[in-house]
Amino acid sequence: MGEIGQQAIIIGNSFNNTLGLIRSLGEAGIDIILFLVGASDRLCIVKSRYLRNKKIFQVEKVEDCLPILKQIANGLNTNVIICTNDMAAQFIDLNEHELSQYYSTPMQGGQLGNLMNKDVQCHLAEECGFTVPKSLVYRRGNEFPKNLNYPLLLKPINSNEGAKSDIHICKTYDDVEQSLSRSSACQEFIIQEYIEKEYEINLIGVSTSHGVYVPGGIRKIRHYPTIYSPCSFGLFQSINKINIDTTPIIKFITQVGYRGPFSVELLHKGDKDYFMEVNFRHDGLAYAATASGANLPALLFRENGTSIQVKDIYMMDLSIDFCHVKNGNLSLKDWIKDFRRTGCFLNYNRKDKQPTISYYKNKIKQKLHL
Repeated sequence: MGEIGQQAIIIGNSFNNTLGLIRSLGEAGIDIILFLVGASDRLCIVKSRYLRNKKIFQVEKVEDCLPILKQIANGLNTNVIICTNDMAAQFIDLNEHELSQYYSTPMQGGQLGNLMNKDVQCHLAEECGFTVPKSLVYRRGNEFPKNLNYPLLLKPINSNEGAKSDIHICKTYDDVEQSLSRSSACQEFIIQEYIEKEYEINLIGVSTSHGVYVPGGIRKIRHYPTIYSPCSFGLFQSINKINIDTTPIIKFITQVGYRGPFSVELLHKGDKDYFMEVNFRHDGLAYAATASGANLPALLFRENGTSIQVKDIYMMDLSIDFCHVKNGNLSLKDWIKDFRRTGCFLNYNRKDKQPTISYYKNKIKQKLHL
């Protein structure tokens, strides 16, 4: 339980984002109420030891959460809503005014509004001091802008209105035409200067009533299956080792007025770190910060600020990183070396083994029934 009797209201689907948050809060002794959105529990999240004797609501659509949230409200406005995916974050934002009467919400009754829009984020980020790639907006069906410099990056302007498969590196206009001809529900894109990155950084932070904390981030080493897919192996380091000035981040989050866990995605090239986007939710890689010594979600339930010390720690998503070996992109010897030095597995936790055991049991059953 939090220091003032608060509970965490977690809203999200059955992925690492949600499981990592449950483990972080559980390790801190914070009481949890879970809204698990989706038809199935893919990662067997409900088997977590930190959900024993806890309220769990499994709903098909995120909209189904609203009547239940109003029904279970305690009238004290102390329970804290935390989202673990963009769809949940957008849903809460649309209902902020009403839900803030019953809960501590991310915008305290205000709204993020169009800050889910990557173009809007980029303009604000530039005002706050970030280095931002040149970009413009394109809507499907309109004439594609001429005289652009190639290669360029084409991606959905809002994550909720597109998919990873809608992200394209286009070296020529023919690539653009081919990308846009693919079946997709995405209607609006951001066209962005393509940065030939050396590596990607995911900064992990939290904003509380006491301040904005960004103790470190993950230098992404491997992705699967493509460079714009989730990170499967990386190194969490302190903000000093990564050598990033947090002033623009603190200014950005403070100006928005957001409270809760967040992440900032950057591309590193040469001596510059290029802003890509802010995620106003708990990140899928964020448990690495907890494993390093910085349990950031727990800070939302403390009455006072705190100083944070972190250690270097390698993180791996065991369920997908071994695919590099199966596909012949990485030797088994090198993978074992990385496996042995990994201190944080996103889907496996020695203190909370049952979700992983259940996950692989289900995988084996599915294979046997094929």
